Amino acid sequence: MSKNNMSKKIMGEVVFSGDLDPDPDGCAAALREAGFEVHRMPEHYRKHMEFPEDTFMEASKIGTDVDAIWKEVDQIVERFGGDCQKCGEISDDHVPLKFLHEHADN
Repeated sequence: MSKNNMSKKIMGEVVFSGDLDPDPDGCAAALREAGFEVHRMPEHYRKHMEFPEDTFMEASKIGTDVDAIWKEVDQIVERFGGDCQKCGEISDDHVPLKFLHEHADN
């Protein structure tokens, strides 16, 4: 991951294990307060998941440094029992939580 001077939309993928009693609601609010756009997993996807108590969200914002945004997301989500699993630049046509759509019954 590298820095450059071109701003881009950078997104962190966040997971909360249902076994750890996380607070995704509090986390989403804190991320929004820090300037992130947040997309949360809709409840109707739970029935399609291997671990239905887990929760996923994506947090994105405009920036130039993927590592700095990853660190910022991770510092926030850790306080609420979550983990930022990966972070990177996303395209303008990014579909939030696309992996969930791919596994759901239509």
